[in-house]
Amino acid sequence: MTKWIKSLRSKPTLIFAICFISCIFSLAIYYISGLKLSVYAYDSISIAHSLEAPSLDHWFGTDVLGRDLFIRIIHGSCMSLGIAILVTSSALIIGVSYGSLAGYVQKLTEPMLRFLDFIYALPDLLVLSLIALLVSRSTTGIVIGMVFINWMDVARLTRTEVSRIKSSAFVEASKSLGQSNLGIITKHILPNSMSSIIVALSYTVPRAILAESTLSFIGLGLSPPNTSWGTLAGDAWAYLRTDPHLIFFPALMIFLTVYSFNQIGDHFTQTYSPNKLGEHLLA
Repeated sequence: MTKWIKSLRSKPTLIFAICFISCIFSLAIYYISGLKLSVYAYDSISIAHSLEAPSLDHWFGTDVLGRDLFIRIIHGSCMSLGIAILVTSSALIIGVSYGSLAGYVQKLTEPMLRFLDFIYALPDLLVLSLIALLVSRSTTGIVIGMVFINWMDVARLTRTEVSRIKSSAFVEASKSLGQSNLGIITKHILPNSMSSIIVALSYTVPRAILAESTLSFIGLGLSPPNTSWGTLAGDAWAYLRTDPHLIFFPALMIFLTVYSFNQIGDHFTQTYSPNKLGEHLLA
């Protein structure tokens, strides 16, 4: 860990990324805990203060109903980040399970890879739109759709790592000692391949945020009263010329969050080889 921290000193963009992600998660957790970040509620309507520009009273301005945009963005971050974390966790569980089976059981490798190829051929936006329409414009529909298109990368990477590691000497030794296949996978193969999977997952979170924002922006995502950065940006589109602050701040949050996660993912990818990532984190 010490080496990892020392490597940050020459990378100001990475430091910014870590600080920003820490800040936005802290604000979201603080808000979820019930503690007030503003004197205004996210759904407090005040027509008299409709479409006000950013000021000391309303840091990010107000929307068409006079609701404080700052607190609505913090409220929306809980939904956007929550969906991203749920999607990433689900993709990890499904992808690792599928990839482990495909990589360890040789006779299943080919048919399981062909199934992955078939799923990969489906356009992501089309799949997301169809699932959102079939399941309804809800958190459940969004999560199901994004998990469906994100678990495949984890599965492919896991399959590759499992296929590589299963021929190692320590795995052969475990087999000779009579250890079960499940025990070999969970105790030996997966722990030695998690460093590569962690790198891949660092890109899954921003992809999930972008996907949710895109669906909500085009009207296929969350529906009122649910609020996310994507719904805020979609609602503000009609006021782009007259009140650009309505779309600027939610779009800025999406951009900075995706940028920050990508910076962190690039740092892991470029600085450490997958097999040595765990060594640096524990050093």
